Amino acid sequence: MTTSVAAIFAKRLKAARSLRGLSQRALGGLVSDDKANGSVRINRYEQQVNRADMDTAAALAKALNVPLAYLFAEDDDQADMLLAFAKLTKAERSKLLSQAKQLAASKQDAADKT
Repeated sequence: MTTSVAAIFAKRLKAARSLRGLSQRALGGLVSDDKANGSVRINRYEQQVNRADMDTAAALAKALNVPLAYLFAEDDDQADMLLAFAKLTKAERSKLLSQAKQLAASKQDAADKT
């Protein structure tokens, strides 16, 4: 059974908020003019009552200092990779991406030979 996008978003939002040590109220205050209403909004996103639109998701990612893609990462290792990748310099990212592409190509070549 696949996990819904809303459930993935809720899980990642809560994880990112915890990672940054922010309460729902504090995060709500960063993305809303009204901390009380912002807290309710964050709670509703985390409880999957409401869904954030893409602009709101982007604002949340920016406030949490995580890549937007992190909030939608389906697997934990993918999410962790996105967080780590975001911390690298451009040169380090290029090197890692090149290595990942080489690894993927070698796996594809091995699969094609079988």
